[in-house]
Amino acid sequence: MTTQKRVAVAAVVVATFALAGVLAFVAADVLRWGQSVRQGDTRFAAAAGADGMWSPRTLLPAALSRGLLGLEDDLEFRSAVQRFRLARPRQPITQFSQLTERSGAERALARVARKGLDGRRLAAIANLRGALALEEARLESSAPPVRRAIGHFRRAVELNPSSEDAKFNLELALRLLSGGAFTAGGGGSREATPASGAGSATAGSGY
Repeated sequence: MTTQKRVAVAAVVVATFALAGVLAFVAADVLRWGQSVRQGDTRFAAAAGADGMWSPRTLLPAALSRGLLGLEDDLEFRSAVQRFRLARPRQPITQFSQLTERSGAERALARVARKGLDGRRLAAIANLRGALALEEARLESSAPPVRRAIGHFRRAVELNPSSEDAKFNLELALRLLSGGAFTAGGGGSREATPASGAGSATAGSGY
């Protein structure tokens, strides 16, 4: 075997081992992603958590294994719902930063709403956007945000007719609007809002 052939064979062997190593790293990262997402979902069920709670420490660039698994939309959905919870819509507004957090949550939810998610997730997003709009109406004491909330809740029911939360919220928003709890131009008195706030996920209890 000539020197040139020996070099070529050696190069093939090195490339084969290198490829095997990369594939082993990819396989390990795929397992890490699966475990991290499951654990993140478990933690999120109890608390809002922190940024990146679903993302593991990967051996290779995270974008590689994340892209192979097609997790981008799933993770963006989780992050948007997390931002909604971190915005704490239940709490009264006491400082400007709370308004900023809620605006950021609405923008994140709006971005996810344009993704190709399944109907159930899109319904959940629409329901949360309706919740934010209804809280905005409570803050401003005006009807336009209530009408926007009604639109979101109706879409949520259309996308997921089994969503008791969306149905309850739609009924609530319609009742508030028809009962004159909010003025057309803002200001003035308003009634207390039943089931106020956001974040609850129990069936029939609203958003």
